Amino acid sequence: MLKRTVLSAFCAAAMLVTGVAYAQSSATLTLRSGEKVSGELIDLGGVGYTIKVNGADRQIAQNDVAVIDFTGGDPDWSKFTGTSQIVLRNGQTIDGSLYDIGGTSPLKLTIKTAGGEREFSSNDVARIVVARPDNVATGTTGVASTPAVAGAITVQANQPWTSTGITVRKGQRVTFQTTGEIQLSDDPNDIATPDGAKGGRRIANGPLPNGLAGALIGRIGPNGTPFGIGNMNSISAPASGVLYLGINDNGFGDNKGSFQVVVR
Repeated sequence: MLKRTVLSAFCAAAMLVTGVAYAQSSATLTLRSGEKVSGELIDLGGVGYTIKVNGADRQIAQNDVAVIDFTGGDPDWSKFTGTSQIVLRNGQTIDGSLYDIGGTSPLKLTIKTAGGEREFSSNDVARIVVARPDNVATGTTGVASTPAVAGAITVQANQPWTSTGITVRKGQRVTFQTTGEIQLSDDPNDIATPDGAKGGRRIANGPLPNGLAGALIGRIGPNGTPFGIGNMNSISAPASGVLYLGINDNGFGDNKGSFQVVVR
């Protein structure tokens, strides 16, 4: 009888631990740069937000986050007042800021408002809008917005490099799944896929000289040698360090759109 009781207690404890381990909420964090990070939102602490992306924890500074979305939708920017807002799933909007994340699944969100602290379940919140991302403020793009992909890293066309937060080892096989198109100038016909400009235009003095403009590229570390990725399914990491993804171009101010890249 004692053995059976101990075994039952062990099983119950194991089930409890398993439940806690997976007690997270899916969310998409839109950064002020426009990058979107989708995964399992875990915590808000001294290092900022912790979100699990493809099984690895990624820390994002709190001041870098513009929107936290729990439903997969986009904010109605015409209703944004410039101050932090909590948009509930029933359509109600509350002026306030996210102060703490706790609980399990659903998460318990503590919101600071002018009238004091309030608590909401993540099941009741559609999104938390903190600021307008840089790419929204510049206006609309000439390419269709690339839908967010769960677990994907958003590579904005208007910035040279984006850190994936993923550390790779030299020789390790790294796989990619990439979607989206970007616009490389004010010309709405100047469109590139991850393989590069549809018109075959090349960049003489880009990160990959004479490579196709707008192609998806990578490098290891902030000062690593750029290499091509395009639509390749996988590569062998040329060095050890943090993987960066970027756009093969020599000017980014007039670029629009983004690629969604799932890295494994």
